[in-house]
Amino acid sequence: MKVVFLTDSLSDLDGVGRYSVRLISALEELRPDLEVHVLLARKHRPTSAEVPPHWRVEVALPPDYFFYMTRSRFRIWRWIGTWRTRRALRGAALVHAIKDYPHSLIGVDAADRAGIPCVATGHGTYTIQPVKADGPHRERALDAYSRFAAMISVSRYTRRRLLEIVPARTLPPERVHVVPNAVSAAHYAEPRALEGVQWAGMRFTLGIGEVKERKGHHLAVAAWAKAARTRPDLHHVLVGNKTGDAYERSLVELARAEGVEDRLHLVGNIEEVEKVDLLQRAEVFLHTPVTAADGGFEGFGIVYLEAAAAGTPSIGSLDSGAEDAIIDGETGLLVDQDVDGVGAALVSLLDDPDRRARLAEGGLAHAARSSWTDNARDVLSIYDSVLGGSQG
Repeated sequence: MKVVFLTDSLSDLDGVGRYSVRLISALEELRPDLEVHVLLARKHRPTSAEVPPHWRVEVALPPDYFFYMTRSRFRIWRWIGTWRTRRALRGAALVHAIKDYPHSLIGVDAADRAGIPCVATGHGTYTIQPVKADGPHRERALDAYSRFAAMISVSRYTRRRLLEIVPARTLPPERVHVVPNAVSAAHYAEPRALEGVQWAGMRFTLGIGEVKERKGHHLAVAAWAKAARTRPDLHHVLVGNKTGDAYERSLVELARAEGVEDRLHLVGNIEEVEKVDLLQRAEVFLHTPVTAADGGFEGFGIVYLEAAAAGTPSIGSLDSGAEDAIIDGETGLLVDQDVDGVGAALVSLLDDPDRRARLAEGGLAHAARSSWTDNARDVLSIYDSVLGGSQG
């Protein structure tokens, strides 16, 4: 069975990339006859070393920012993307648009022309944002959603947000299936203990995610900075693409205002082995996403499961996909989207090593129950359903 996957990333550096690589790998293990053809977007990030050489991978899709292009350029890129995808569909049974709108629009356009079904994954912000937009993007998104054979939502939270704004006549609720993200627990449990890294021997909290508003780093850094003022050995390491923009500068200002700027470390993108090492050494994983001014939000947060698998308790935000990734009081803490709430939770963990240890144990157990194999099994069930029966 040939499946064409549309994604903008097969990289270790972002959640969609890790989702794509691990899901497709698990699908292939369960369905050895699966023929994998991946279409990537222009300006994609570096491909993970975990991508097997036998996958057919080609750059054929518009860059992920083409949502923001002028109408004429959008039409051109939509036509080009649809044509290239349709060409890749020769012999395919199914299209799986892993990337949200507008790439999922290209996926269903091409699938319709080929007379095969399109399944789409909804991750979060770009599942919802186009439907809330004014103008043609709303109509295009609703039209695409009406034509998907099925949608996979990575969390109950994202599914709820989606069904609140998309009419049931357009997207019947029974067509939206929750298949939560998973984690390869052994990968994060294997000891790293790298030598020569700047965080060796350092006491620190950790944040991972692009340096932008919806990731909520301003809450995390503000809460950490207040705690660090009276804990002179406490540092905060932030992993994520650095842009040098006003938002990034505001994080440095938050630390400077508390006199702890020298203990805030914005390390940018790093190697996967370094990320795992950081997750294992951190006292607390501090990732507090918010609903941003542009409507963006965290749809799940694979990083919470990765922290759990590394034995590190998390603090995450309510009213986000963290509600699906953290078991409150068992693997970490869920708090309101405000500095005081984040700060109180952080201090409670920093000052109570026994509580951190209990949450770490709960996180390890939770991660061990998580499986990309189970995720892939559910996805294959959806494939078989839309194809009208078992495919082997």
